[in-house]
Amino acid sequence: MMTPRQRVLAALRREQPDQVPWIENDLEEEIQIRIMGGRKDFTPGELCRELGMDGFGYHFPSGLDAMDGQSVQTTGLTGKDAWYYPSRITFDFTPPWIAEMGRDAATGRTYVKQGLLTSRDALDLFDEFLPDPDHPARYEKIAEWLEKYREDYAVFARIRLGGASTFESMGLDVFSIMMYEDPDLVKEVHRRFSEWSARVVQHLNKMDFDFIWSNDDHADNKASWVNLEMWEEFMKPYQMMVAKEIKKPWIFHSDGNLFPILDGLVTLGMSGIHPVQPAAMDINRLKREYGDKVCIIGNIDLDYTLPSGTEEEVEAEVRDRIEKIGRGGAYMISSANSITDYCKTENVLAMSRAIRKYGPYR
Repeated sequence: MMTPRQRVLAALRREQPDQVPWIENDLEEEIQIRIMGGRKDFTPGELCRELGMDGFGYHFPSGLDAMDGQSVQTTGLTGKDAWYYPSRITFDFTPPWIAEMGRDAATGRTYVKQGLLTSRDALDLFDEFLPDPDHPARYEKIAEWLEKYREDYAVFARIRLGGASTFESMGLDVFSIMMYEDPDLVKEVHRRFSEWSARVVQHLNKMDFDFIWSNDDHADNKASWVNLEMWEEFMKPYQMMVAKEIKKPWIFHSDGNLFPILDGLVTLGMSGIHPVQPAAMDINRLKREYGDKVCIIGNIDLDYTLPSGTEEEVEAEVRDRIEKIGRGGAYMISSANSITDYCKTENVLAMSRAIRKYGPYR
């Protein structure tokens, strides 16, 4: 029998492990606590054992009250020291949004309200918001957590290539206008974010991570936000700067329909594509056209099945993906984004049972 780490790495090599691995880009902290019966002081390994997951690499309550992912990753709210000296277990190395943040009054969740990089004068905000990528404190602390908590699980670090940071910190409207009115500004913003991430990756290569997970949303459910020609000009040169530095297997994450730019994206050399939203991408087409190039990760519906469906519907969907997409390997099951706080706890547990039931290769 393989260890969780071995089966994840086998899948990323497009091989067939002993069973389909289960890996999530994120489990939000509130649902982590619900899954653990109200406990806040559990370890990453305890959560993985409870669910039967094969790895981790996000953030954990660490005995504190739950925070949403945006709050955890938005050091602009709390200063650079929050990045250097994290207060809870985390394996994130994403840059903060250079943006005005909002907070939903009903849920307390934070969100990007408005990007601040709207002109050349705003470029000085990079110095104000971005931590020093060479500051040793975060790497040293997370190295301690790696040694303490990794066990036999596959552990990943989360980064960005620079694309999502550019979209969110400029705002899609400003980004779109500036591609025509001041294209060099768009390229300068992306270059600065990518150079920062490339420096971070140089440090991650020396750490005991098994793989890297890059979160860079590029699309909505209809199409990518740029066409392939625009991606090649405005994004690829800078994202390639980061990709070339990655010396470990890595996964590219973007919600939405990536098919319009996927021929370009795969030239970055990622090992896997995530999360293959059912409402946006046909996973059977992805397997057919790109299954010989990348490991496919995801596709358990987050629009209906996990938050609103029945346990029987969850089981049926898990079984379908494993039997069809998992055939021959090169597939890791996960939600079609992450396990969010609005998922039904009983449906997440139903997903766990179904993966244990149908996941082993026979």
